[in-house]
Amino acid sequence: MNWKFILFSLVLLVAFSADARVVEAQGSARIVNGDTDAARERAIENALQQALLITGSSISSVQSIVDGVLSTNQTQVSATGDVENVNILREEVRNGRVIILLQAEIWNRENTCRGDKYKIALTVVPFELSNREHGAFGQIWELGKVSAERLTREISRRSDRIYVSHTLSRNTGLTNALRQLNLEHLGAMAREVGKANDSQYVVFGLFDDLSMIEQQRGWGLFDSDYRRNYALTLYLLNASSGELLTRARVSDVESWNYQRNETVDVAASEFWDRPFGAALMTGIEDLAAGVRDQLRCKPTRGRVVWQQDNLVQFNLGSHHGVRVGDQLKIIHPSNFVDNEGIYRQKWQVSEFTVEVTQVQHNTAVAELSGPGILTNVQVNDWVIPAE
Repeated sequence: MNWKFILFSLVLLVAFSADARVVEAQGSARIVNGDTDAARERAIENALQQALLITGSSISSVQSIVDGVLSTNQTQVSATGDVENVNILREEVRNGRVIILLQAEIWNRENTCRGDKYKIALTVVPFELSNREHGAFGQIWELGKVSAERLTREISRRSDRIYVSHTLSRNTGLTNALRQLNLEHLGAMAREVGKANDSQYVVFGLFDDLSMIEQQRGWGLFDSDYRRNYALTLYLLNASSGELLTRARVSDVESWNYQRNETVDVAASEFWDRPFGAALMTGIEDLAAGVRDQLRCKPTRGRVVWQQDNLVQFNLGSHHGVRVGDQLKIIHPSNFVDNEGIYRQKWQVSEFTVEVTQVQHNTAVAELSGPGILTNVQVNDWVIPAE
């Protein structure tokens, strides 16, 4: 069997590598004994900690801060990532605290992530056929839906970090979006699907090729052998930002052991045991491995769906590993496109910590820990496990 597997790590909606994030974060520190410089250093470190918390990394120390200016443009992160190009955007002293807003480029190192104790929620959308005419031979119109279901099972079976929250039963318009080269529309589709299904990531798939190759064995009208191509491209997108994390493609050509006018049941086990189905399943298994690898180091984020007084409800539950007593931090996201057309992400981590008090399968309720009032928390804010 001659199969090919190609994995591209592309981010087409941002101007930098999929492993790098430009993050804006705010940190603060109280001024003790009038030592503003020491408070400034702690505020910068606090801001970096907030930024790294979002990306699944952790910080050990801020290297050199001399006369209130970062002396180098690189700050090392202990074993989990790198922070580069740190820029102070705003600095102020207010109510006895130094407040710093900075921007940093964060790189996550491969194979050194600390992971997360919660599962990431993923939605798989039924694969589409780029050329509907290719499905006529064998009447295999349901191959996209069945293949998506098989990818779902393969991801779930071999990963304890991913919870496939839903597999849709209808197409969403991927073919039209790609034909128009409309990546903004593709991102909007991912955000819509993710929000509707409480998912952090979305997988789309497209069969680029399912064409037939006829090989004559003799002079008779039905004296032919058939081989069939397949080429399947997967798109993995962040459902919060709409960015394309990875595009991966598998392809092969194999014998098509069916009669010319035979209608093929692609949902039957027999189909997947024959040469073509087995070759396609090999490609699906490799795609599933690629998705698992891409999400292995991603931090889990829940979305606030309700807030009242000192209570918040979010869209993670026991299926994701949430338990009563877990401590969480709340994050206020503020994503935007800058003047150069580059997608930017900005977060502010709340000073409050909330504790989980109720857990159901796909949702949980948390309450503010300690005295005070839970302020400035809104629906669609994020929650993440507290350090």
